[in-house]
Amino acid sequence: MSRRHEVGRLTNRSRVFLKALARYVAFPLRLVHRLFHALLQLYSRRCQFLPVQRDGRVERVTGSFQPSLLPIHTQALPTSTNLGQQLHPAPSVHSVFRPFTPSQVMRYNKTPQIKREVKLVNIPAGKRDYSDKEDSGTWCACVHPEGALYFHDTVRGIYTDSDMRDGERRSSMTLCIEKLLAQLTHQCGLQLCSGDIELVVELTRKRNKDKVYRYYLVDHPNRLLFWLDEISTKWIFDGVLGVEKWSHIKYAIQHQYWQHCELYPSDKLRCAQLLKELKEVVVHASAEIITTDLSLSPFDGDELSKILDLIDRFEDNVQGAHYTCVIARFMRYFTRAQFFNFCGLREARLDADQSLFVKEKKSKFMVALSWAINVALFDAPRSHMEELRRVWVDRCINSPRWKNFNTKLSSEWSGITMYSTVMIAVDVSFLAVPSVNSQDTSSVTVITSYISLFCIVGSLVVSLFLTRQNQLHGQEFADTAVIFLTRVTGSVFGTKSLAMVHGLPYAMLLWGMVYFVIAFSYQVFTSTPIITLATTGSACGVVALFTLWLVSAARDFHILPLFQAWLEGFKDKCRKLHRTRP
Repeated sequence: MSRRHEVGRLTNRSRVFLKALARYVAFPLRLVHRLFHALLQLYSRRCQFLPVQRDGRVERVTGSFQPSLLPIHTQALPTSTNLGQQLHPAPSVHSVFRPFTPSQVMRYNKTPQIKREVKLVNIPAGKRDYSDKEDSGTWCACVHPEGALYFHDTVRGIYTDSDMRDGERRSSMTLCIEKLLAQLTHQCGLQLCSGDIELVVELTRKRNKDKVYRYYLVDHPNRLLFWLDEISTKWIFDGVLGVEKWSHIKYAIQHQYWQHCELYPSDKLRCAQLLKELKEVVVHASAEIITTDLSLSPFDGDELSKILDLIDRFEDNVQGAHYTCVIARFMRYFTRAQFFNFCGLREARLDADQSLFVKEKKSKFMVALSWAINVALFDAPRSHMEELRRVWVDRCINSPRWKNFNTKLSSEWSGITMYSTVMIAVDVSFLAVPSVNSQDTSSVTVITSYISLFCIVGSLVVSLFLTRQNQLHGQEFADTAVIFLTRVTGSVFGTKSLAMVHGLPYAMLLWGMVYFVIAFSYQVFTSTPIITLATTGSACGVVALFTLWLVSAARDFHILPLFQAWLEGFKDKCRKLHRTRP
């Protein structure tokens, strides 16, 4: 009976242990499952931004940070035998005409095609002509100041990045251009021979080998682009929400126009007049930088000074592809800033800190949870949140502020790293004291010292990791910074999650100091005489009082005025009660 009783007790205890184990293991397993599910979703979203290789070319699947406001609409143009003479038999694949923008030009997304082979070529005696003897028809091969090769039809003003030295591609492109020009004359009554209108065409292929001719038209007098089909705003608005009026959309189109002028510099631009306009914009932005710290300029003061020096070095006759590219690039940055700041509207952003969108109401649970986390982290997320809001206003980054913000973060984390190293040495030295080392491992002094050491090591590791991440992403341009911030703040807490992460090193360091103070205080106040206890206790109370006073004053929380207001209110109530009594 005793053996059965022991076996029964062992079985019951084993059952209780397994139940408890299942209860405590189920939650971590569910947490790991949710973590892997979130990582899988993040990876699937990130894959949407990766380039996809198609027929030796690289196409970007998507590039906007917000959903587009208009649906994608493509329309195949009707084929007519009267549009132009067919040079070759019609291909078996289907051709599609699709509008696109200069930001979608696949110049910078080409796959490498040069093989790592040593090829020795003998140069003939007396050779002085080093041009490639390849037939490109009426197309002229041009070299961009950056080094890219593109082709230009100088008679009709047509540009393309497609290789026109291929006879089959050149024939199919000729048919495409004839159809587009016929539709341009039929719909708009315009012709390219006037010189004010230019056409950009690019040949790509879909997965089913169908040819896709992408195009856009350029209106130089109005500094605009236009299309013969409807086009989605996904590649034009850059994720900016709330865009409704055509006067505002015009700045986005002009941004694309200046990018076209940078990709395909033309001698039709009046560079002297553009240089004068650019100088006026730069001078105004420089004055704004000097007089206020709320400037909307996409460049800081040093960069604007360099731009002015560069403009002053320009010659009187500013003609040429290099001059055109420089002017168009700077105009593109300033025009983009005008679009992001809703220039020309009643709701225009006039200060860098000004938000234009209506604040969304948040759930009370999330507000309470954020407040609790903020208190647990010693109010560090709130201060970082205020700085982050000054940098990332309405999910738009101001480049000068972004650089200053990351410089401050780097200096802060570097200081925390130094303090954490010192505190690790202090904790280890305190544990090596004989009176502490001789105590039981379950004592309050030893346990709190261990917790303090763990917190400080965590602060050191997190600060080193964040410093490394800041070096990788902190000095990037605004476009890449927007992608990074959008990816990081995609959680439930939104922007507050990044502020919490930035405040972790400071909060963990303070928690380590708090636990060290607890360990030291317990060691002092439990093993000292009454006289020493009274002296050290009073001194500790005075130090704590002044420390809390300084912290409350720094956080703009003053106890004395609140106490005086409460006392005056209490006196008023007492007087009213005294008057109402018979």
